[in-house]
Amino acid sequence: MKRSTIAFASVAVIALAMPLAAQAGPGKGPRGHGPHIMQMDANGDGDVTRAEAQASIATRFASIDGNSDGFVTQDEMKAHHEAMRAEMKAKREERRAEAEAAGKPPRPEGKPKREMDPAKAEEWKAKKAEKAAEHWANMDADSDGQLSLAEFTAEHIKFFDKMDADGNGTITAAELEAAKAKMKERRGEWRDKMKGEPAE
Repeated sequence: MKRSTIAFASVAVIALAMPLAAQAGPGKGPRGHGPHIMQMDANGDGDVTRAEAQASIATRFASIDGNSDGFVTQDEMKAHHEAMRAEMKAKREERRAEAEAAGKPPRPEGKPKREMDPAKAEEWKAKKAEKAAEHWANMDADSDGQLSLAEFTAEHIKFFDKMDADGNGTITAAELEAAKAKMKERRGEWRDKMKGEPAE
């Protein structure tokens, strides 16, 4: 396998962290898994089957595969991620403009994380890159430096299987709510961890 650069690895971990979120239609970004997953409900029966999830994953794969050659490279992953970031930024600016037009006070943007503690930011960035490189290597089963649809699907369907609590091949509304509750709890634990110990 080709050696992954830190830049590509960083892109990979962000893009691969949203396996079921980047679907067509409106959404709420990487945290809005629930609405995005329900967009996979092709027949509108309120449940999402494994076949529907696989079809949706294949659609996402095709959207990342820029040259339509049946494989996803790290360059294509980077380009896809940058396009997503640009789209989310445009939506944020649009919402901000709408709020200003309605006379609502702008939301505080806060201080960039890199300015809060540069040392911790660099440490987090390095860990993220390391995990991303490992993740890519695990996905790239044949170590050819690119992902086939089968490799891409094998990794991303894991998120469906985790939500399918009873393993019957269908995510029900109840299972989705349970998964959302777990993700909310984990986000809280992650925030607490990122705050770190108080300085002595």
